[in-house]
Amino acid sequence: MGKSMIPFVINKIKDPDNVERFRVALSFEDAIHQPALSKEMIEIQEAYTKLIEKCKNQLKILKSNRKTRGDPLLKWHLADTLYGFIRLVEKRGFYFANSSKAVSRDLGISARQINYLIEFIRTFPEKKQVYQEISWDKYKEILDIKNSRLQEIVITKILNGDLKTREDIRKFKKLN
Repeated sequence: MGKSMIPFVINKIKDPDNVERFRVALSFEDAIHQPALSKEMIEIQEAYTKLIEKCKNQLKILKSNRKTRGDPLLKWHLADTLYGFIRLVEKRGFYFANSSKAVSRDLGISARQINYLIEFIRTFPEKKQVYQEISWDKYKEILDIKNSRLQEIVITKILNGDLKTREDIRKFKKLN
């Protein structure tokens, strides 16, 4: 069995020059016993800063008009960007312990939305699995279904026009 992942959190701090920055923090024990981690923590801080900039640009496009706001493909790209960072740090042997809270804080969207995005990319890891005809709100209803077979049935019923609203989806979920 491989070694366990090292947890870290990302905090937002104000430097003496009044500039807000991100700071990666490890447990005291990890910092003391593995002093060589400081270089990797700096690299993660820099990667996180770039991640937030990229996600903010993606959010600007998403929020630019009513049509793009619920676009599932744009949401998929945002989710892929976020999850890509999480996978990157995990490959390096780290665990982003406050990911939802930190990303929520730094992007100005709820932690619940962040969790939906992460669940979205885990459930639909390939862009070709996402249907433009299904709104983001309906995808959130689908994500609330934990049975993958039932998710597929709901997607088919939405695409066939059998489930038109979120309320239709909720009623169907209750019956199954």
